Amino acid sequence: MNVFYRLLLATLTALIITGGAFGAPVEIHSAEQLYISVLPQIASNNEQERTELWIPGREDLTAVQVKSPRTSLWYRFDLLNRSDQEKWYLQVTNSLINEVNVYTVNANDHHHGHNGYTLAIPFDLSNAVALPLPSNKATSVWVNVQASYVSPNLLISVIPEDKYSQYHFNYTSMILIAIGAMLALVIYNAFLYFPTRDPSFLWYASYQILCTFAWAVHFKVMLYCFGLELDASTLYLPFFIAGATSLMFAIAFLKLPQRGWLALLVRAFAIGLVVFGLLGLLLPIEVYQTILAVCVCAWMFIMLSLGVWRLNKGYRPARIYVVGFSVMTTYFMFTMAGNLAGTTLFDNQMLWALWAQLFDSIALALALADRINFLRKSRQHADKRASTDQLTGLPNRTAFERDVRAWEVYYSEGIVPEFFLTFIDVDGLKRVNDQMGHNEGDRLLSLVAQWLTSQSNQQNVYRIGGDEFVILSRQQIQWNLSSLHTLLIAEGFPNSDLSIGTSSYSESGSRSTLLKLADERMYAIKHSSR
Repeated sequence: MNVFYRLLLATLTALIITGGAFGAPVEIHSAEQLYISVLPQIASNNEQERTELWIPGREDLTAVQVKSPRTSLWYRFDLLNRSDQEKWYLQVTNSLINEVNVYTVNANDHHHGHNGYTLAIPFDLSNAVALPLPSNKATSVWVNVQASYVSPNLLISVIPEDKYSQYHFNYTSMILIAIGAMLALVIYNAFLYFPTRDPSFLWYASYQILCTFAWAVHFKVMLYCFGLELDASTLYLPFFIAGATSLMFAIAFLKLPQRGWLALLVRAFAIGLVVFGLLGLLLPIEVYQTILAVCVCAWMFIMLSLGVWRLNKGYRPARIYVVGFSVMTTYFMFTMAGNLAGTTLFDNQMLWALWAQLFDSIALALALADRINFLRKSRQHADKRASTDQLTGLPNRTAFERDVRAWEVYYSEGIVPEFFLTFIDVDGLKRVNDQMGHNEGDRLLSLVAQWLTSQSNQQNVYRIGGDEFVILSRQQIQWNLSSLHTLLIAEGFPNSDLSIGTSSYSESGSRSTLLKLADERMYAIKHSSR
């Protein structure tokens, strides 16, 4: 075995001489993260490529053509380390990866490391591989990336060891926080369905759980939790189904007419997403990825357009919905633009896509909460309109009957030791309507309502009929009728007055008797010779 390694070392050392033909060495002057720009190549010797310690020479590598298979690509470059840091890590991002093999050769040593979609101890969600770079020495590096399909925008970077621990912690934390937060939102909104019976919560939970599952597969979380391997059926198909469920969420959340043509078109596209997702399993994975990209583009356009349309129609809960999908759409468009330009705008596209997904999840959860608040306020507004007198702004008979029942319960439970009901009738209203017009009669009622509110400390005054008012109070009100007479005379109603009758619950014993007794006392005053 020692003889074999000596021969291998001699061969690899000889390759350093020919390595210069691949380009000038990249010099490292400080212990900072460095991105490597190098074109991928394909090794022609496929049989030898399968051996663990074989690396291709210059004559074995050819440029990647349009029709070249992108399942096993080689990246060849030289590094000249001028810094004092000798232990580095090579990180590969922006592509799904089954396995990464890194080979390094310098005048004194050689090294082989590997990582990928495999279980590792300690816990490792990255594709980083240890990279020894002796100081003031040139090191030739071969990187072999194997996957079902290697992205054209794969990004290679080298990170010094003292910074990699923080990088790895941040990377792992961002993944676990995002996936954990999405899962928590799924559980929370699934439980919210039961008290509300709103299908929006179930569609939201379904959409998010599918996306969470797919991202957990991509970032190896499902591998560590359940040993689930990387596969198109577990990675791409959930996104197609998630898109379909999100469209159903949009129909329910945005209140699209269930039998309208727009809802039918959205449902048809949702079904189409599921069909494309299933058919894509039969196609090469690079074709499946292209179909997914096209479908995601169409899906985002539809979701965002529906939100903007409903927002323009005055549906306020759609505002946060639009913000969430705007962020996702913006990120997707920047990513697509970079891919079309043959470059990348992000050092880790998938990680930032995960966080864009999390932002969208939070935005949709807030949109659901906003809709609950909107519906609650709308219901409160409707209840208030139903229990408010439109002329005076006072609570009406409906509100009075509701409140007097509540006060009766408070009395029986000892919360309220006593309360009084005052029945009030406006004298002379008919004469004002007949002689001065109904507008003046309405003005008289409004003046009386304002005066009664001021006399009762602005609480529990109701208009229950045309010229009838009722007041609920804990203490008997002391009336200052002279101020009322002064007000009415000043406003042009010298012949108007009030008839007032009061009863207490302790002397009445029931709600009906309370009202009857106050009414009788009011009429007694009204027909007296005062």
